[in-house]
Amino acid sequence: MKKLLLIGLLMLLSGCVDKEILDDINIEVGVGYDLAEDSKDKYRGTVLFQEFQPDKSVINRTFSGNGKLRQDLLLDVTRQSSEPVVTGGLKVAVFGPEISKKGIYDLIDSFQRDASIGARVFVATSEDKAEDVMKGEYGTRGNSTYIYNLIQHNIEHRDIPKTNLHILSRNYYEKGKDTFLPRLKKIADDKVEIIGVSLFDQDKEVEILPVKDLFFFKLLVDKYSEGNFDVKLKKDDTAAVKSIKSKHKIKITDNHASIHINIEGIIREYTGNKLASEVVGDVEKKLESKIEKECLRLLKKFQELGIDPVGLGQIKKTQHRNFDYKKWEDDYKTLGFDVKCNVTIEETGIIE
Repeated sequence: MKKLLLIGLLMLLSGCVDKEILDDINIEVGVGYDLAEDSKDKYRGTVLFQEFQPDKSVINRTFSGNGKLRQDLLLDVTRQSSEPVVTGGLKVAVFGPEISKKGIYDLIDSFQRDASIGARVFVATSEDKAEDVMKGEYGTRGNSTYIYNLIQHNIEHRDIPKTNLHILSRNYYEKGKDTFLPRLKKIADDKVEIIGVSLFDQDKEVEILPVKDLFFFKLLVDKYSEGNFDVKLKKDDTAAVKSIKSKHKIKITDNHASIHINIEGIIREYTGNKLASEVVGDVEKKLESKIEKECLRLLKKFQELGIDPVGLGQIKKTQHRNFDYKKWEDDYKTLGFDVKCNVTIEETGIIE
């Protein structure tokens, strides 16, 4: 009897759910935003859909629309689509250069208000129009999957600090830390690459960190679990330090910030003749010196720009009672820094 009641209840509940067949809807998997050419108050949004074929290939389809609100863009796109538009599959959102400088808050706020959009969506900026990035043909699994995986593996294995929609929103709303986003560039019809990181003052892009600075930037704002860095030695020899693991500790007094960085790594390649113990010691010292110098340079650069992507304000708030953010804004302008790094090479293979 209980089984019959349960089956009846399940049948009743299932009848109340709207069914949607994947082949009969367009699922938004990526979106690019630019400023509309006819008005600086309007956005031009390019929505990316993916159509899966019987042979498992993917066709990328895009629709573009204009509007002052994200909902206006979706309505414009819906009028062009032969199937209903669903937003629950969004993986990546890309902002063009003009909109990044103007401010991205309104669009980020609209993402947060849409319950169908997950917090792990990757957000990025683009060197050129975001519309052009959406309209490429990347890989065999669709454009959104290509861009998503591009950002994800660069976070896990390379020099991009951890970021997504949730982290972006948290950094924006919490005082004491400014946000940053990976910057993309379309270099061919079938290829996109990461060319740096966009730094923001609140919701406006104010600076772009080039690729050469990203290793040091990640040491300051995140940690490595599997990094890589090449160290140049005497006589033009080079040692490739792989499998880098890092962590940092920051302590702030009234007018000084001390950053301690610890790194463990393995020498996987060496262009010299013999990888002797003194060479290993030289690699450690050269890497320590390089990191201390470059991280200090970045900290002073952020200070000059009036931004705090490292989150020193948040850190001080956790270390000091009665934290006054207004006072901190003035203190940050004259804050002193010192960076100390300790590098340990744990494995080198065979040492001659």
